[in-house]
Amino acid sequence: MQSDALPGAAERKAVPVSQRRGAVAALGYRDFRVLLFSTMALQIGSWVQSIGQGWLVFEVLNGSARQLAVVALLRGGSMLVVAPFGGYLASKYERRKQLIWYTGASASIAALLAILITTDHIAIWMIYITAAAAGIVEALAGPIRNLLVYDSVDQKHLTNAVALNALGGSAMRVIGPAIGGALIAFVGVEGTFALQAACLVLSLVLTFMLRPSMPELSDAKEGLFRSIGAGMKYVAQDRRMLTIVGMGVLPSLLVYPYVTFLPIFASDVLHAGASAYGSLAAAVGLGSLAGGVFAASWNANRRMGPGMIWCCMLYSLSVGAFSQANSLFLAIVALTIAGVFYSVYAALQASLMQLQADPEFRGRVMSLQTMTWGITPFSALFMGVFIDRWGAPPVVLGFMIAAAAATLAIGLFSREMRRV
Repeated sequence: MQSDALPGAAERKAVPVSQRRGAVAALGYRDFRVLLFSTMALQIGSWVQSIGQGWLVFEVLNGSARQLAVVALLRGGSMLVVAPFGGYLASKYERRKQLIWYTGASASIAALLAILITTDHIAIWMIYITAAAAGIVEALAGPIRNLLVYDSVDQKHLTNAVALNALGGSAMRVIGPAIGGALIAFVGVEGTFALQAACLVLSLVLTFMLRPSMPELSDAKEGLFRSIGAGMKYVAQDRRMLTIVGMGVLPSLLVYPYVTFLPIFASDVLHAGASAYGSLAAAVGLGSLAGGVFAASWNANRRMGPGMIWCCMLYSLSVGAFSQANSLFLAIVALTIAGVFYSVYAALQASLMQLQADPEFRGRVMSLQTMTWGITPFSALFMGVFIDRWGAPPVVLGFMIAAAAATLAIGLFSREMRRV
């Protein structure tokens, strides 16, 4: 139920600046623009921090593939456990106020890491603790940011809004790693965490500018665990939603883990340095910019399922090609192509998650999407063990072939995905 004191989603959706159409239609909504810029500031900080943290563990602290995987595992494990609670809170309490607290907590974690590194008090166990804390905060904030995209635009512009949101993230994925690599080279790894904290402060300021957003279950009497259980039961019993969620799980399980080991490809496979590491991380984002433009132009009346299937499969194969590249140029080209397919796949999958979900369960369904991000580090742990034994190129290639085969099987045998 919506409060009389606060504007509801319908009221906010009714105030577009203009009746724009096409690839930028969602930018006509004031709250979406504010949310987009807030998310972009958050993401550039996240990518700069990701580059810094990977280099810190692998090069500065003389870590291994397993330690890189453990850092990712702690962050992802926290997300996996806490995300259902985040979905419940997002559906139960005012979202903007929650997001302000969570963004402030993320900024505090980044500032603490910058201080520890600058004062030379950093140790691997501190990275483990802060990674877990960051995962908890991200699990709580993730469903809210996804739901606010839906709240800020009309349903007919949702796919466009999701794509533009992904496009902004892709741009930050290009800029962030490049800045991170440059900061490591010229300032030191502590500079990446200082910049992350600054970006998060900017994101916090922009979050204050959002209008309050009342959730769907504000007057519901259902308890926490019963509410979470009802959401899980709904997805399990709805075959279409189960397949859509499964298509989010598959890349998280088999494809995304390769990102954790980009420092190994940059250093041990391609024999390059921090700047090359930043270039590899940015390459996917570069391709995602092109893919994002295409996704933003997607006609809302067109079926999304087949496009999502094909793009996921081609994304997996492109990453497999990257794993076999013997030069930095070829590796960047392969990851750029991967980024094109990834961007379209991600936009279509996120749109289907929100459009196909029953409104009563939307918050809890979006928490499952956050949970899928938390699966990646568990798979990365196994990938890291295999890489330590057999090397990165053959292991990553094997994972990508498995992902492509599984995606093809879903495309061939799932009528639900061919119809949506």
